[in-house]
Amino acid sequence: MLNGHPKEVDELDLVRKFRETALSVVPLLLIVIVLQLTIAPIGWDAVGVFAIGSLLIIVGLSLFLLGTEIGIVPVGQNTGSALVKKRNLPLMLTVGFIIGVVITIAEPQVQVLAGQVTLLAPHVNKNTLVIAISLGVGLFVAVSFARIIFSTSYRYLILTFYLMVMVLAILVDSFFLGIAFDAGGATTGPMTVPFILALGVGVAGVRKSKNSEQDSFGLVGIASIGPIAAVLIMGLGGKTESSSVGFSETETAVEIGFSGVLGSSAIEVVQALAPLALLFVIFQITLLHQQRRTVIRMIQGLIYAGVGLVLFLVGVNGAFMPVGRLLGASIGASSHLWVLIPIGLFLGAVVVLAEPAVWVLTDQVRDVSGGSINRSMVLVFFSIGVSIAVGLAMLRVVSGLPLALFLIPGYAIAMLLMFLSPPFFTAIAFDSGGVASGPMSSSFLLAFTLGASAAAGGDPFSDAFGIVALIAMTPLITIQLLGIIYKRRSTNE
Repeated sequence: MLNGHPKEVDELDLVRKFRETALSVVPLLLIVIVLQLTIAPIGWDAVGVFAIGSLLIIVGLSLFLLGTEIGIVPVGQNTGSALVKKRNLPLMLTVGFIIGVVITIAEPQVQVLAGQVTLLAPHVNKNTLVIAISLGVGLFVAVSFARIIFSTSYRYLILTFYLMVMVLAILVDSFFLGIAFDAGGATTGPMTVPFILALGVGVAGVRKSKNSEQDSFGLVGIASIGPIAAVLIMGLGGKTESSSVGFSETETAVEIGFSGVLGSSAIEVVQALAPLALLFVIFQITLLHQQRRTVIRMIQGLIYAGVGLVLFLVGVNGAFMPVGRLLGASIGASSHLWVLIPIGLFLGAVVVLAEPAVWVLTDQVRDVSGGSINRSMVLVFFSIGVSIAVGLAMLRVVSGLPLALFLIPGYAIAMLLMFLSPPFFTAIAFDSGGVASGPMSSSFLLAFTLGASAAAGGDPFSDAFGIVALIAMTPLITIQLLGIIYKRRSTNE
């Protein structure tokens, strides 16, 4: 890019990304229109606002993806490479810990999740929850670095950590279970994923071991375990009952529109980008020493990503979240509650394709594999996994079944598949679980579930929280199944 005409290349890339994101978001708009015409009439004004929000998301997501490609990902890869070349393990682990903590505190998704938890359970301190989640991510990013350096088996490390999590889940009060697993998904948002993925590629690329391709992935998967463990440890202090504060049926009729959303979204993005920009400055001075043209390119990428993320969040907060809650409430209040399940299956399949981090991950998979892994197939198996997850979440709303009934067998299946799927696909799968549960999941889908649960007369706290956890779990299974298919296909050739 830097050796040609970067402006012209950027324009071509932006058009390509605009086309890809439009194909992802437009089907969701069509779903809303169909629901408006059939079982969930929410008013054409709301549909019009949703259409404007869809356009903002398409433009914003396109700019964000272009910005991460030219600004965030190269810095992450170069930082990972520079850290390994220093041959200073304490420095590497310390930097990994700091990166994990700083980026997670700034991650908009974490702030949104913590806000939703404290809204329904005011006795939970928001700052304490955010700090615990951030420390968990920082610690496990450092563990991920150590794994690559010492060539530790990914599958056995994952197995050990998830067994630890399951023991904690048994000991802790169920009040914290949904929050903990949702926290694991919320930490891997649009700011965290690109940089952590790039760090992994950079670290693995320098080592050039026989497992370099596999080691390029897995950081997100391990990092997302940290907040789960941290919140569960928080819950060991004693039993806590959920608050009576919740969403009533009338409260689901929230105001839809973009008034005031632009300012709050811009503040969220500044909070997310400022620590990242500061880290870039520190890395440039101490580690990277990049040429001026490269630094300018990095700044350009950050600007693209920032503007894109603002537009994306305006569309999400001003249209997708309130319309999602209205749709859920409209269907939840109807006599055909069972229809939530097929609608959830369809919504999950479509919404995941609008997640920013999903596109970043699939780009990395294509690049690292040299194109041998079909990007479209990865996206299809992503969609299948999240479709099942949202369908199960709607089943919980309809039936009131406990979250543990799905999480325990689901993770058990994922652990068993680790010994059948190629290690490279296992690492991708556990990264996939984190990236699938992005801002679209924690906004539109969670809002939809909250609205449906409240209108159906259920408990939004126990029924709705856990949808992000299910979305983070099912790709672990489907992507590893894709790996088994690839393994058999390559064996037969």
